[in-house]
Amino acid sequence: MFTGKSVSNITKRTQAEIFSDVEQTVVGTVSIPANLAVGEALRMGTLLTSSDGGKTWKSLETQAYDVADAPFAADAEVYYQGSTFKSLGASNSAALTDTDSWENLGEWNANGVLYNDIFESKKTTVVVTGDVISKHIIGLDDFLNVILFKNKIITK
Repeated sequence: MFTGKSVSNITKRTQAEIFSDVEQTVVGTVSIPANLAVGEALRMGTLLTSSDGGKTWKSLETQAYDVADAPFAADAEVYYQGSTFKSLGASNSAALTDTDSWENLGEWNANGVLYNDIFESKKTTVVVTGDVISKHIIGLDDFLNVILFKNKIITK
């Protein structure tokens, strides 16, 4: 993974900096998010989810909920405290607790971590059991930390 604000200030993260103990991996097809710019990589350490036993994986593409972004369009999806929600109407400014305005799509089940940078959707390695260094995990928050723990991925 590369970090830095300019070409002269780029460092490459190694797998050892992100993964302290890899116990189990799978090889599955990881999809590049539609909102990722051409030429950008989905970075090593990105949280992923699979609902088919690890055959296919995707990252969290949903924007984080922020009331300042309201109103939301019909069918807009947002992420908040471990779950995703879908707007049920146009110009939606209602609180996420308003079940007439938002559908709770459920917990975002982070159950894998990308093991390599990828620039296109392809088969690659995903860590499904092991220890990871939390400060280098992309998309991690307190709620996903708990979900990872349930899925046997321990953050340190």
